[in-house]
Amino acid sequence: MGPALVAIITGSVVIEQIFGLPGIGRYFVQAALSRDYTLVLGVVIFYGVLIVVFNLLVDLVYGWLNPQIRYEG
Repeated sequence: MGPALVAIITGSVVIEQIFGLPGIGRYFVQAALSRDYTLVLGVVIFYGVLIVVFNLLVDLVYGWLNPQIRYEG
C-alpha cells in the first residue's frame, strides 16, 4: 500500500501536465525546463520524504492490525 500511495501522488506530474492543472508536478517540470535546480532538488527531496513516511506508516499500521507481527530491533 505504501508504494501504491506514493505512485498515485507522484503520478500527478503527468496528470498536471496533460490537463494543465497547477500543482507541484507542473512546477517541477517547468523548473526542470528552466534549469531551476533548487526547486527540482526540493521537489525530489519532498517526494523522497513522502515515500519514506508512507512506507513507515504502512509498516506501523500493519504491525498494529496484525498482532502476530513483531518487529525486533
